[in-house]
Amino acid sequence: MINAVRLAGLAALASVAAATEHAFESSPFNVAKALRDHGVDFSKIPELSGCRALGNVYGDHTVYRESPNATQYSDFTGKYWSKIQSDVDPHCIFVAPTADSVSVMVLLSRLTQCPFAVKSGGHGAFAGASNIEGGMTVSLEMLRNVTLSDGKETVVIQPGNTWSDVYTALDKHELTVTGGRVSSVGTGGLTLGGGISFFSNLHGWACDNVVRYEVITASGVKVDATPTSHPDLYWALRGGGNNFGIVTAFTFETLPLPDAKIWGGSKTYLEAAFEDVEKAYHNLVVNSPQDPNAGMWLAWAQMDDLKVAVAELYYAKPNGSESTLFKGFNEAMAVEDTTKERVVHEYTDLIEASNRYDLRELYWAITAKATLELATFARNTFYEKRSAVSGVAGADPVLIMHPITEGQIESMSKNGGNALGVTPEDGPLYIIQIASWWDDAEGDQAMYTFASDVISTVAAKAEELGVDNDYVYMNYGSKYQNVIASYGAENVAKLNAISKRYDPQAVFQKLQPGYFKLNRSPAPGSEL
Repeated sequence: MINAVRLAGLAALASVAAATEHAFESSPFNVAKALRDHGVDFSKIPELSGCRALGNVYGDHTVYRESPNATQYSDFTGKYWSKIQSDVDPHCIFVAPTADSVSVMVLLSRLTQCPFAVKSGGHGAFAGASNIEGGMTVSLEMLRNVTLSDGKETVVIQPGNTWSDVYTALDKHELTVTGGRVSSVGTGGLTLGGGISFFSNLHGWACDNVVRYEVITASGVKVDATPTSHPDLYWALRGGGNNFGIVTAFTFETLPLPDAKIWGGSKTYLEAAFEDVEKAYHNLVVNSPQDPNAGMWLAWAQMDDLKVAVAELYYAKPNGSESTLFKGFNEAMAVEDTTKERVVHEYTDLIEASNRYDLRELYWAITAKATLELATFARNTFYEKRSAVSGVAGADPVLIMHPITEGQIESMSKNGGNALGVTPEDGPLYIIQIASWWDDAEGDQAMYTFASDVISTVAAKAEELGVDNDYVYMNYGSKYQNVIASYGAENVAKLNAISKRYDPQAVFQKLQPGYFKLNRSPAPGSEL
């Protein structure tokens, strides 16, 4: 067994700062030697593998396998939001006890060539997003600190937190951050993919309000990426996903929020009000600068033969009902109205209630210039094609439209900009998304074909109208979409250059294969 002194040396590897341009990766980089130099004697580990090595280093209680700890293993896999992810069987699950242990995991993966996936909240829809068949799934659930700075201007958030955890911790200080809108979503995936917030019209997306990323690079070195320290890596992490390292802490700017309250809820409308609701949505998107506190998304659904529109309206402070941008929604006849003042974490819990667990899930999305004609076309297309999945057990597809307002886009240029490739000239924009759940794997092909058909038809109409836009929002993307390519050729080239600097052996491209990767084509079946 490895002794404690040698383990301490191994853990210290993660805190070694990069002293020169080449400290991230000597050439050639000898992983085994690097670990031996820090006290790990692999001859003491029988049948060397990534899982066995981690168990020997950190204790078997940190590594779950189907045998002997089957209950822990099944409890873990069963907690993914999408059953498609729950059905994935990793060789083991490593519950990383510290940020330094994540560094060691990366090095052991390199040494053994054991592939891995990383789970923050586990809210990805498709297999491989944060779980891996036959490899190591790394859980960050133990990394759950939420630490305010002395002056309370910033807060350090570890990726084992959900947004409910974060808001609950900040509510008592009457502070908040530009985090997610669903309580169980993890802080890691949402932020690295962009991150739309209740406060985004005012302050931008989650990734644009992180002032420091603590990230484990491919060589096991822990780096602080900020606008002035490793600014290239800082830029890449703002929307670049899991391609550059494993983030073990995000430092967010805090926002004052008196009484920790905002205004929000849903208004539900029947078909007679659809045109009025659609016009109200478009008016809010294009006139957002008049009142950037006002935000929303609009969902189209069907229950049996009853078509409904659900407008989720929110306001970044109390008393939102009187906003002029909500006038059209107030004038249209709603059959249900749940809007009121709410504590932020309680509001995210309410939204959470509509995101059912343990079902098969999919997302598929495109972006287009905000155009009322396209919104109407998308809604009609959705309802016309919905019958294609009427025979799928438990099928409940929804068409959702999310604004990308002028204020959101302007904030994307903060601190050197982000990697997404969205410019002020593009906006304002709609994200047009299919979201769906269903019961069984037998329905997979029909559901994916339906989503592809709706989205491709709407995309063709956007092109016909001259309002198409390449950008795909990562957090709503399908595994069949080339998300990174949608950022534009210039940004893709820049992302690749940054990847080669910090990860010359492409560890996070090859050993962490889960989507979305820099240069890998979408999953097989993209012709759907």
